[in-house]
Amino acid sequence: MIKKHVKKLSFFLIILCHLGFLAAIFFENQNNIFVSAFIILSLILLRVTYKKTPLSSGSHSFEHVLTVAFVFFGAILTYVLCTSFGLSSVLSASLVGLIASFIPDFFKKSVFIQGMPTAVYCGAFVGMTNINVATDYVFITLASAITGLLLVGTKDTFHGVGGKLGTLAFGGVAFAFFITYFISQWI
Repeated sequence: MIKKHVKKLSFFLIILCHLGFLAAIFFENQNNIFVSAFIILSLILLRVTYKKTPLSSGSHSFEHVLTVAFVFFGAILTYVLCTSFGLSSVLSASLVGLIASFIPDFFKKSVFIQGMPTAVYCGAFVGMTNINVATDYVFITLASAITGLLLVGTKDTFHGVGGKLGTLAFGGVAFAFFITYFISQWI
C-alpha cells in the first residue's frame, strides 16, 4: 500500500516539475507566439504520456538505498570537477557519465550494477547545477538525496520517455532550492 502511494507522489512531483518548467518558459517569453504554440503542443504530448504511464508498484528491496548513493556519487563528483578543477559543467557530467558507463563491464553478473550508470548520470545532472544556486556541498547533498528518492519512486515509470533523468535532477534541485530558501527565511 505504501509503495503505491510513493509511486503516486513521485508521479505527481514529476508532473509538477514538468509544469513548472513549462511555466518558467512561458513567463520568460509571453510575447512569442511560437513559444506559446510549443508549450501548448508540449502540454498535449505530456497529457498523452501521463495517460499511458502505468503506476505499477514494483519491489525495490535494498537497491533503493544504493540508487540514492549512486545519485549522490555522480552529483558530488560532477560538482567537484566543476568547482575544484575548473571544468565546465557539461564536460564534468560527460566525464562522470563516460566513466560510469564502463563500470558494468567489470561486473557482468550483477543485475543491479547494470543499472548503476543511470543513477550516476542522473546525479551528474544534479552536479551540473550553477554555482550561484548550489553554493556548497550541503545543497548538492540535499538535491541529490531528493533526486535519488524521485528516481527510486519512478523506477518503473516513464520507460522510453526522453528527459527522465534531467527532469528528475531539475525537480531535485528545485525542491532543494525551495527548502534552503524557506529555511534561510526563518533563520
